[in-house]
Formats: sequence, structure tokens, C-alpha cells
Amino acid sequence: MSKDQKLNFFGFFLFFTLIFAFFSSEDLLGGAQHDFIFHKKFIILFSEDFFNTLRNYGSDSLIAQNSPVFYILISFLFKMGMDFESIRYLNIISIFIMIYIFFECLKIKFKNTDKYLLKILVLVLFLSPTVRSLVVWPYPILWSFIVFLLSVKHYLFFCNSKKDSFSNALKSTFYLAAAAYLTPNISVFVIFFIYKFFLKFKYSREFTYIIFFNILLALPATIFLFTNDFYFFKYSVVSVDINVLYNISNKILIISTIIFFYFLPFTNKKIWKNSLQELMKLQKNYLLILFCFFNIYFFNFPEGFGGGIFFHLSNNFFSNNLMLFLIFIISIYVFKAAGLLNFQNFLIFLCLILYNLQISIYHKYYEPLILFIILFLISNNIIKNKSILIEITKKYYYLFIFFLAASFYKVLIL
Repeated sequence: MSKDQKLNFFGFFLFFTLIFAFFSSEDLLGGAQHDFIFHKKFIILFSEDFFNTLRNYGSDSLIAQNSPVFYILISFLFKMGMDFESIRYLNIISIFIMIYIFFECLKIKFKNTDKYLLKILVLVLFLSPTVRSLVVWPYPILWSFIVFLLSVKHYLFFCNSKKDSFSNALKSTFYLAAAAYLTPNISVFVIFFIYKFFLKFKYSREFTYIIFFNILLALPATIFLFTNDFYFFKYSVVSVDINVLYNISNKILIISTIIFFYFLPFTNKKIWKNSLQELMKLQKNYLLILFCFFNIYFFNFPEGFGGGIFFHLSNNFFSNNLMLFLIFIISIYVFKAAGLLNFQNFLIFLCLILYNLQISIYHKYYEPLILFIILFLISNNIIKNKSILIEITKKYYYLFIFFLAASFYKVLIL
């Protein structure tokens, strides 16, 4: 059997597990099915009375946290005669579209790398608990990630091609706006893209056009939110103490550990050795130490609002946050040892915090988004040759298999 045949067999096997997931109503997120059932009413109402539903969206019985765009698009299918089961099965195309665009981005980023290796890497998405759950139970954030990848694709063209940099900047801006219309949170990444475009164009006519294009694309959403009393910012599942809701330390600590989880395959012996050496340099790294202990001291994230895998491991196995705090400190030193503590990456981290301003911090908000960000957006020099990418690909399979098993354990046993 040739290596291409082995790859096809492996891809077919992973796809078969997804077919099984449909028939078994797999929901590794624990709430994907509930969210789909809850949001059915929006699809029905948009198909029956579009303008009245749009006018009242986000208020009273139509209260919602999501943008209405996804439900409007699905309502057209529903109005044409497709039932909800058919819509669910049609949604399976999302995994193929995501894999294809992911592969296109990898080809641009690693243009001199064997395509066979890149194909193996993209198939890891079949093992993502979030992707699997949201393929089975349609939800706007998955499609938003897909469109966001299109924005990233043109951003990579922008970075690698001097010839069409302006047109690719505009295309990247357009697709980011489209992704934001599906999931408004993702709009915050405009901060990063604007910064990168400014570095290229400075105070030029091209940069002025990009700014006005952003304003033009954001205008319909701004008008809609204004006329609907900014429902998106008022929505809350449950009231929480203001000291918890606006505690930035909760965001910094938990999001850092979630990033660390997806960064683990990029670590190696050298990074771990350097991080240990940095840990010993107490006097040199006193600001880093103060940063860690400041966020640990003010941390008060409550249970029942997500928190990421390390938060759950710490509380389920030790009934406290000590393991989480340890992972947080380790993650900061690993990031420094890997050379990630620079302005560009701080900007991305700021976007990731602004991306999730609500109290809840769920893995589905960040998976596989952080994987895409680590591979395509952050500034790092870790992947220097093919052998390193091979090792990273293997580690990602180990990571996702572990996460998949942990998700099954959480849903089926706990």
C-alpha cells in the first residue's frame, strides 16, 4: 500500500468516526445539542416572519447572545423545505471546507514542506471535540472559524507576496468582517490585522482605504446593534458579582493556560531547559514573578462557567486551583523561553482577552482557533525544518486523542 493510499484510508477512517458521531448524537461539549435545539426557534421565526423577527431579535423571548446572520441563512434552507435533520446532515460539509482552507493556509505558510505531511496535519481536526460536536450540532462559531481561516489565508498572501499586498489586505479585511457577522467576538482581531497593515503601508492612501473599508463593513452591524438596544452586550445567562465579571486576572490566567495547552506540541527539550533556567533567575525576572502572583492573588473564577481543561483537572482531582496556578506559572516561563513574549504576540493575546469578555470561558470558543493562531499569526521561530513539523504533527495527534478521550470521559462517566 502506497503512502497516499494509507493517507486516504486514514482520512476515511476518521470520517467514518464522524458518521458514527451523527448516528450516536455525539456531544462532547455537553451543551452543543441543547444550543442547537434552543436556537431552532430563531430559524423557524425567521422563515415565517423575517422582518418582525429581525426587529425583535435580542429582546424578550428572542433574547440571544449570537448574531442573527447564521440563523437567517439556515432559515432560507428551512423555508425551502429542508427539515432540521437534513440541515444537520448538510452541516457535515463544514468539516471538509475547514480542512481544505486549513490545508491552503499551511501550503502558503510552509510552502517548501512536503504536501503529504501537511495533509496529515489537517486531518487532526477530525479529532477536535469542538469541531466534531459542532459538525453534528450546527452552531455559528464553527462557520465563523471557517471564514476566519479565509481571512488568515489572504493575510498570509499579504505577508508573502509583494505584488498583491493591498488587494490581499482588503480581502483579509472582508473575510474577517464576514466571520464577525457570524460571531461578533471575532471582530476584535481587526486590531491585529490593522497593526500589521499599518506596518506595511504606514500613513499611505492604501492604509486610509483599508480603514474606511473596515468602517464601511462594520456600519450595518453597528446600526443593527444600536436599533436593537445593544442586546449583545446585555445578554447574561446568570447574574454574577461585578468583582468576578470584570476581573481581568481571571481572563489572563485561564486564557494563558488554554493557549499553553495548544502550544504544548511546539515545546521541546531546549524550551523546557531554558524555561527552567529562567525560573531560577528570580532577580532578573522579578516583573514576571510579580505578574504571575498578582493574577493568582486576584483570581476568583467561579465553577460552572467553563475554565478550560487545566481548571477542571485542578478542581476535579484536587478540589482547588493549585494545579491551575502551577500550570499558569509554567506557561508564562515556557512562553518566554520560546521567545513568544514580544509586542506582536501581546497584541494577539489582547485580542484573545477582548474576544471573550463575558464571564464564561469555554474551550469551544478557542478550539481550533488557537491552533490556527499559533500556526499562522504568532511570531515564533520554532518550526525551522521538516523534521520539527513532523514532530509537532505527531504531538498534536497525541494531544487531540488525549483531549478527545478526556471529553468522552467527562460526558459519559462524570
